[in-house]
Amino acid sequence: MESEALQAKLNEQITHELGAEMQYLAMSFWFERENLNGMANWFRTQASEEHEHAMKIVGLMNEWDLPITLVSPPNPTTEFESSESVFEAALAHEQRVTTQITHIFKIAREESAWHVEVAFQWFITEQVEEEVNARDNLAKIRMVGDNPAALLEFDRHLSA
Repeated sequence: MESEALQAKLNEQITHELGAEMQYLAMSFWFERENLNGMANWFRTQASEEHEHAMKIVGLMNEWDLPITLVSPPNPTTEFESSESVFEAALAHEQRVTTQITHIFKIAREESAWHVEVAFQWFITEQVEEEVNARDNLAKIRMVGDNPAALLEFDRHLSA
């Protein structure tokens, strides 16, 4: 049986994932206002992935017959100074999520909740990928600098 602490962390992670979905949507909307539709599309895709992550945890908790408590996530940040600041925020967010996921993994291991540990190996692998993507995109947007042509090319790249 999972401890109340582990159950609480699983429920918190659902909220974190749904909050990430909202944050990435807000980032997408910011890029749309800036007429950078490729970046907007990339962040919408990220939002969809975050929603899928939340639903994956919900599905696991239902399989494990654990109660699910939905809590509204905090309001997302909607205003940014620049494209670079959006990508900086995205990387910082992914790093926070990695910490959250590894904390759940650690608790599961300490409690010998092997089913949770095994399930969360997928999330750890996913977070490695998410951080790599966020770091790569931040590096690229920094290379763009103040070059409008390079910005449009990067935007085009992210639309794929």
